[in-house]
Amino acid sequence: MPLSEIQVPYTGPYSVEGNGKHKGNTPIALKRAMARLGFLPWEPDVWDNVFNKKLEASLDEWDKGKDGYAEGRWEKIRSAKTSSGNYALDGVAQKLIRDEFQDEQPRVPNLGPVFNGGKSVLMHDCTHATGGIELFPAFDDAFEEGTGVIAPENMEVYKASSSRPGDACYCLGASSIRYWIGHLRSAPVVGRKLQKGDLIGRVCENNIGGGPHVHVGVNVENLWGVNKQLDHHTNYTHGAGLIGTQLREFNLGL
Repeated sequence: MPLSEIQVPYTGPYSVEGNGKHKGNTPIALKRAMARLGFLPWEPDVWDNVFNKKLEASLDEWDKGKDGYAEGRWEKIRSAKTSSGNYALDGVAQKLIRDEFQDEQPRVPNLGPVFNGGKSVLMHDCTHATGGIELFPAFDDAFEEGTGVIAPENMEVYKASSSRPGDACYCLGASSIRYWIGHLRSAPVVGRKLQKGDLIGRVCENNIGGGPHVHVGVNVENLWGVNKQLDHHTNYTHGAGLIGTQLREFNLGL
């Protein structure tokens, strides 16, 4: 199974000359991958962020018949594994590529609602913590049993969970925001890829907080740093800053 598009988003095209990009995190990640595959020496202390002729030659040797780094090689490198069965793009390389992708995105991701007809995640404020799970302040929405809960952005289920009552899951969004989504009749399996607007599950019968709803915990550590979280209330009252406002202000350094 290849690494997903969320784990390794497309950041090309890259080329030594021409219209492709020439510098960035991706060349460093590719140098790591080529070295792990045996097409370059392992020299992390001297690698720079330039897509140079040496890197291109190693890519040409590994994947003949193509030039530079474009979608074809992006798709192939996501599946490439070393002789020991590990992905050529290790965790460090994957993060380098995600960081580059994120740096090129708008300051505030274009997040949709969590049910059809609802308001964007950006227009919610977090009214309480997620019980037993740190750093996932939350809002409740979709206040009717059976309501379809949908993905607010392209995302992937990366961990199973449960809620009281109902099922739950953790999702990683293309924005790098992580979500904990609870009180579902059933949650999608780990590894499930969801496009924006796809059905995640349906609100289960529950009376936590006064009636049926979906619980949406939002974690911004990938954006703001370890142990950082959105400002939020803890007693189910409104008044904390809107999620979109907080993201915008953080990115502007306010």
